[in-house]
Amino acid sequence: MTTHKKPIRVMLIDCRPLVLMGLQDLINARKPQMEVSGQATTYTNALDLADQLRPNVIFFSFFPDALNPLEVVAGLTRSAEMKVLVLKGLYEAVPVAQAIEAGARGIVLAEDPTESIIQAIITVHHRDTGKDRAWAGGLSGYSATGNIHLKCNLEQAKQARLTLRERELIRAIVGDPSAKYMSIAGRLGISEHTVHNHLSNIYQKLNLINRIDLLMYALKHGLINNEKPPESTWVELDLVARRNKTI
Repeated sequence: MTTHKKPIRVMLIDCRPLVLMGLQDLINARKPQMEVSGQATTYTNALDLADQLRPNVIFFSFFPDALNPLEVVAGLTRSAEMKVLVLKGLYEAVPVAQAIEAGARGIVLAEDPTESIIQAIITVHHRDTGKDRAWAGGLSGYSATGNIHLKCNLEQAKQARLTLRERELIRAIVGDPSAKYMSIAGRLGISEHTVHNHLSNIYQKLNLINRIDLLMYALKHGLINNEKPPESTWVELDLVARRNKTI
């Protein structure tokens, strides 16, 4: 007998009709794997609609509204089944750290390739270990638990899988975060297609979602010219769950 998996139900929250239309077309083109279950143009409507629809993944944009967006993110993520992805333009001022603290599972750049956006939806939907990252500022006393040493070992093991070419690409991205992939490819003497392939491998090896996730990770762990990692900015929350997982 053929079994049919339920589609990933995605809800969109944005005040811009063109953004909503573009995301809807992108996501619905992947039916039956995923589909848009609803849209909201105000935060009040978003909270009511999410309560009715119970979507799996919510694309959330920051925009002027009567409600505080961070409080809305916190409200939406009280249910573990609803996972928020913040949609951010490269030059938009969005409180990324606070959004993660409030419960968002990741940040998606509007300028990312469509495949990266689709993959972000799939990735967060299948993560069921709670928030993947939280900013250290909201975790007072966490370093006293003894898990920091475990975190370092896990991260070192993941980073050891990176090739020299992948590390070179990471340095290029961190050196110019706003550079287009074509420009990066030209500087490295490779094709744009090869850049995308390397990035896909990097995301998989480091358990990241997209380019902004990689940027924060690289700065945190000092993946630039073998520099010493800077002071901790965020720490993993699901270390215990990962101790027995093969990296």
